[in-house]
Amino acid sequence: MRRARPLLGTIVEVEVGGPTQAAAERAVAGAFEAVSLVQRLMSFHDANSDIGRINREAFRTPVTVHPWTARVLRYAQVFHAASNGLFDCAVGFELMRRDLLPSDDLDHVFAGDFNAVRLSADRSVRLTAPVAIDLGGIAKGYAVDRAIASLRAAGIRHATVNAGGDLRVMGEIDQPVYVHVPNGGLLPAGYLRNGAIATSSSVAAVDRGGAPRSPRSATDGRAYSVVAPSCIIADALTKILVQTGQTQHPCFDRFGATAFISGGDLRSMAA
Repeated sequence: MRRARPLLGTIVEVEVGGPTQAAAERAVAGAFEAVSLVQRLMSFHDANSDIGRINREAFRTPVTVHPWTARVLRYAQVFHAASNGLFDCAVGFELMRRDLLPSDDLDHVFAGDFNAVRLSADRSVRLTAPVAIDLGGIAKGYAVDRAIASLRAAGIRHATVNAGGDLRVMGEIDQPVYVHVPNGGLLPAGYLRNGAIATSSSVAAVDRGGAPRSPRSATDGRAYSVVAPSCIIADALTKILVQTGQTQHPCFDRFGATAFISGGDLRSMAA
């Protein structure tokens, strides 16, 4: 059974196999609710989301967040440190400056980096500088992981969740995977079993993950893909791949990931 809904600024597809129709419907509904909750908690556009409250209040007073938000922020800290700052979710100011994100009630925000974020054990968040956080480069992958976790808890053993190119497969089934290359259609990328893949273009990395620290063309016609054990890891690491173009970057090995680049003047540049 396959169902799709517009969420996270894209189309989220959930496909399951095995149980009865009624059980499958309940499980898929739970998966979509998990994705919806991630959207409600981590949307930059919603002033009442955890991220909205952090950006507006945490420079002045600590903000307590949902456990899922705290978990994603901890992941963001790990990726920021492991990549020596290449992965940085404190890019709200730059994206607002480019009119890629709304700036309502954020006149106090300045440029900075993720080192300004302080997350306590009680899930309170404090900003040591008036930066703005955007989790657009990592939250979609986490939402896919939460959907898979919800399906597993509901007794589903075989499933695929795809959120606009962030895809995770659960179960002992080889799932064929295709990579969307800008202006180049779909290219086969092999098969995936019990794992995740995320793909970004250079344009997507600028829009969702912040300004690249090293200059790269925003229209290079290539797709930057990472295969990893979970979708949050794959999603985050694509931003590092876009900025460096290095399929052997140390971060990939550290997180059990494999990177490859497709399209452009080469059909595939695999690790």
